[in-house]
Amino acid sequence: MKRIAYLSLSEAWGGLEMNQLRNALAMHRRGHKVLLIANVGTAIAKRAAQENIPLFIVQQKTKHYQWFFAWKLSRYLLKQGFNELFFRNNREQSIAASLAFLSLGKIKVHYFMEMALGGKRNQFFRTLRYRFFTSWCCPLPYLKDQVLELTKVSAKKVHIIPSGIESLNAAPYAKNDARELLSWPQNATLLVMVGRIDPKKRQEFVFEMFLKRQNPDEMLLFVGESTLDEPSDYYAALQQKVGSSAKKEQIIFAGFQHNMRAVYAAADIMIMASEYETVGMATLEALQHGCPVVGVNNGGSKALIEQYGGGLCYEAKDDKSLSACIDMIKAKQFAAIGQSDFEQHFNFDNVCTLVEQTILN
Repeated sequence: MKRIAYLSLSEAWGGLEMNQLRNALAMHRRGHKVLLIANVGTAIAKRAAQENIPLFIVQQKTKHYQWFFAWKLSRYLLKQGFNELFFRNNREQSIAASLAFLSLGKIKVHYFMEMALGGKRNQFFRTLRYRFFTSWCCPLPYLKDQVLELTKVSAKKVHIIPSGIESLNAAPYAKNDARELLSWPQNATLLVMVGRIDPKKRQEFVFEMFLKRQNPDEMLLFVGESTLDEPSDYYAALQQKVGSSAKKEQIIFAGFQHNMRAVYAAADIMIMASEYETVGMATLEALQHGCPVVGVNNGGSKALIEQYGGGLCYEAKDDKSLSACIDMIKAKQFAAIGQSDFEQHFNFDNVCTLVEQTILN
């Protein structure tokens, strides 16, 4: 069994942090010794404590990188025998690379790519950091192609390892039961957006598209909260626009939901409107639960829908294209998902086995 440290310094609680914790839990259950490195008081630290995941609490802002912090952390990890480090956040690349450098390669750094590659700015320093990564793990094939094309990372270091999802062990909710549990309307067509309320998620764009639709049977639901570590007036402004709109009775701010299995069962269509999602965990989860998805024609949503079916893609920033896709989904004009192949590929047991065989062997 390996001793694996998981680096997650973000104060947010989104897909990136959820995946880091889920994967730490999955490897912990398989008998590996895991340690989560997190900032004091963060959502991921609190949830890790609830799951009895060992923690090393620090006070370090990822936006303000410090060599001294990296040096202290490298000494601590080596002393405790943790020589494998997993991380997902691009902001932690410098710290992760420094841990490999300062430990003289004794700490092996594994980057699980769930954020877009940066632009051409500071390309020299990025290339320098990448040299210290032991492995670069891409959750989807298109990302591996992108990495090999746009970086100088050796092909031997780049692997395809899916983002894991929990297997559907429990029986699925009936739609009516799920809506009753969530106190959502029974007789409406529910268009649902899942994710933090943030300009990059484009809830306002979907709201404006919804205003133009002449479908009194439809309701639009926003599932999620604002970004924790990035103060923004976006949520409040969106609520104000909704409250003064002609369709305010057809729009619900559902907040953060713990029972996502019920959310996907209750939804008729899940809309993923982000400018760009490297993976799109909401898309991944919705498809797993058999909830049709309308996603942007790029990034992870496009890759998942093209490979597995289960939804349609619209042209980014084109509200007419989005609206047309919604109508096509309602008319059942889309390819059904291959559920068994999808579940087999993404379930945590298979993903953990792949991690063990590919990068920890």
